[in-house]
Amino acid sequence: NKIYNIIMKFSRVIKIIRGNKVTRTLAYPLDLICHHVLARITAAHPYRYPAHNHKWVYGRRMDLENPISLHEKIYWMLYCTDTSIWTELTDKVKVRSYIERMGYGNILNKVYATYDCLPDMNTLFTNAPRSFVVKTNHCGGGEGVYLVKNKDTVNKKRIYSGLKRVMRDKYGVRTGQPHYVGIKPQIIVERYLINEVDPTKALPDYKFFCFNGEPRLINLVGNRSIEEHTYLDHYYTMSWERIVYKEDESQDFPRPKSFDEMVQIARKLSSPFPFVRLDFYEVGGKPIFGEMTFTPGFDTFCGTYGDKILKLGNWVDLSGTKKIRELNPKFY
Repeated sequence: NKIYNIIMKFSRVIKIIRGNKVTRTLAYPLDLICHHVLARITAAHPYRYPAHNHKWVYGRRMDLENPISLHEKIYWMLYCTDTSIWTELTDKVKVRSYIERMGYGNILNKVYATYDCLPDMNTLFTNAPRSFVVKTNHCGGGEGVYLVKNKDTVNKKRIYSGLKRVMRDKYGVRTGQPHYVGIKPQIIVERYLINEVDPTKALPDYKFFCFNGEPRLINLVGNRSIEEHTYLDHYYTMSWERIVYKEDESQDFPRPKSFDEMVQIARKLSSPFPFVRLDFYEVGGKPIFGEMTFTPGFDTFCGTYGDKILKLGNWVDLSGTKKIRELNPKFY
């Protein structure tokens, strides 16, 4: 536990280093060391990673016997119920079949190619258009995602080596999220979505927090730079009133034109689940599906603000969820 706590604190320092242009190059080898150590510990004790994060954010130990917070209820479902469907819908390739089955194939982004293993660098870039997005299907938190605005000027070796590393990464094991473990790693090449308002900036990402089939909150991530790990993080009510939870002088984002359609789709796609986050983009006034996330990361909003003020955990009704296994003591 002492070693684990030290490594976790060290990993947070690395995130700070990674966010600085001057020190960013130091982060890569340090990240590899952290990933290796954390993966070994979490493989033996899957509960330790989310439990540590819960204590860090909420200030108390995670209690899965009597789950109260949003994340306690999420991880109670993950460890104690049947979440096989989570694996299918977290997989960025297989989830497309679910979207089509639900009657929303029209909101799927165009896919140029899918690879079961990483092709050689020449094949990857030659077969792709000038602008595209390449990503892996088995990670979360933006890992393994590369935006290519112009393949003729991009650093191809950096992207290729990054994909090679992520394809080997056992993301589910090192983060204590078993539903990721069952995803077979693949490479996806998709259409690059352009921000029509300001092509120099990434499209806003509209993340709908859905509770028992009802969208209750929108997290808008705007002006994101994957390379520099910077973004604006806004939260809105379903009436599109911004929730300001910290000092922030950034301007509000306008309500998307397809907001009502996004809400309708989110309701239907999330209806079978006590909790899931549905992500959308908007292009040409129409919604484009991003992903489904059942275990969103621990962050300041969900922990210190969301559960204390908005009571996010109270919005999750587990009364109809069947417990099929006890928490394995070895997880600790």
